[in-house]
Amino acid sequence: MDELKFFLTLSPMTRGFFFFLTKALTVLYAGVLWLRHACYDTGLIKSVRPAIPTLCIGNITVGGTGKTPHTELVLRLCHRDMPVAVLSRGYGRISKGFRYVAVDDCVADVGDEPLQIKKKFPQAVVAVDRNRLEGVKKIQEDHPQVKLVVLDDAFQYRKLNPSFSILLSPYSRPFTRDTLLPFGRLRDLPAQAKRAQVVVVSKAPPTISSLEREHQYKMLKISKNQQLFFSCYTYGPPCALFPQVPAFDSSPVMADKVIALTGIARPESFLAHIGKQARVLEHLKFPDHHRFTKKDALRIHALQTKHPGIPIYTTEKDALRLWELPCLSPQVQAALYYIPVCAELCSPREHRRFVELLTGL
Repeated sequence: MDELKFFLTLSPMTRGFFFFLTKALTVLYAGVLWLRHACYDTGLIKSVRPAIPTLCIGNITVGGTGKTPHTELVLRLCHRDMPVAVLSRGYGRISKGFRYVAVDDCVADVGDEPLQIKKKFPQAVVAVDRNRLEGVKKIQEDHPQVKLVVLDDAFQYRKLNPSFSILLSPYSRPFTRDTLLPFGRLRDLPAQAKRAQVVVVSKAPPTISSLEREHQYKMLKISKNQQLFFSCYTYGPPCALFPQVPAFDSSPVMADKVIALTGIARPESFLAHIGKQARVLEHLKFPDHHRFTKKDALRIHALQTKHPGIPIYTTEKDALRLWELPCLSPQVQAALYYIPVCAELCSPREHRRFVELLTGL
């Protein structure tokens, strides 16, 4: 939507040039992707399958599909029956190489998503490494009890051939109805969806009709060798970001007026949730994985001063980066709350089928 607003502000001639340029870059990008995948498909570039079972959770769309909540879903369903490890690239971290994630780590060292997973599942092995092959090998050597390694956001990492792949497609913007970067929001060729054994339509309505399920099945071109699932988000009550702030009671009742603060790829689901029970006075939007600065703290303080007494609701992922920002004023700290989020399968039957798939790995 922001891109469309910017496009409409341009003159007709500039729009034409911009359209031609982005279309040309899209065609070039498609060619590069096709060549890369062809090298792996023909064996010209080797793809290695680790000895230990690996489960890849990824997407074709740029951000906003819910990879981290679905990684947490797999952990919730598996960790009691089998030891599971999570391996992530650790996007946005400044550290290099392999590193295990500890609950007291900082976002700069391990990335916000791996740290969020570790804080929710402190007993799980969580690690970051840009080289997924070496990362899996290291986990296997150090933790021989681990029976499954979940690869968060590794669908495009073709050096590793996973045992099983789950591809996420957002309900509001299916990958078959989108185009490649920079013209659209696809990071990979839609045809690569064939490599996934499971496709999950994420952020779907909790109740979805059989007619809509069939429509999605056809639209996403699900093959006979694939299974289709639908997942939705459930949100918890607001939680105080700072321990000195009194928490809300356990009921899901929220304030009637709020300020929204997000630094995620697609905040629409978050805004829709809080908008059901409160009026969003203002939305302070930052880029995905944004590293908050002192300047940002001043912006947040100014917004809180403009709306005194109004709570600031942020996402679970943003909370980690905001918590580490040392220059937040006491007024802002007292106003900050985050909304926990959880991915769930849309029906008990799907839940049982999903568990059966995971236990069979």
